[in-house]
Amino acid sequence: MAQLEIIGPADHAGVMICRMACIEKGIPHQHKQATASSCKLARENPLGAVPSLRHGKVRLFGVRGITSYVDSRFNGRNLLPADPIRAAEVEQWTAAILHRLDGLMDRATCSQIAADSHVAKCLGMINDCIGHKFWLVGRGFTLADMALMPAINNLTRLLGHDQLLRQFPAIGLWFAKHSQRRSWQAVSLAEATSGANA
Repeated sequence: MAQLEIIGPADHAGVMICRMACIEKGIPHQHKQATASSCKLARENPLGAVPSLRHGKVRLFGVRGITSYVDSRFNGRNLLPADPIRAAEVEQWTAAILHRLDGLMDRATCSQIAADSHVAKCLGMINDCIGHKFWLVGRGFTLADMALMPAINNLTRLLGHDQLLRQFPAIGLWFAKHSQRRSWQAVSLAEATSGANA
């Protein structure tokens, strides 16, 4: 079977989310480093969007398209719960995070976006939703949690973990727990290596 490849910069939030999805599913994959403006990425999709996936004849781009394919095409733990209501909640939160917190996904824009009242409101709602649990939806680590990881990682770098705990205590405890996951450790290492080589 053809090797599954995730293409894009290692420190791009979408690449990190898609790679986490592969690792959580137990899918062997390769990461192909490519900048958003590279010819390699332009060949994979007509919009030059990041991230891209190549798997044999299959070519996809964007977090939702890639993670949907990965989740439905391969065996392993589900990224969406089996319960239709919980699955819809995961989709709802994933879309909200990717749309409302997109500025936090990029370290370059995180400092300007973090003080925005709409971002603070969204983070407050996420904090309330997590509450005393360790997951955003249901009782397990889902695609919604994966989508949130890069944004909270950048916010933690900006504020420091103590400040994050004071402002959003449930998110702070959630991040402390899930930043130890093997999938996050792997993509964080790739991001750090990429940043060091830049």
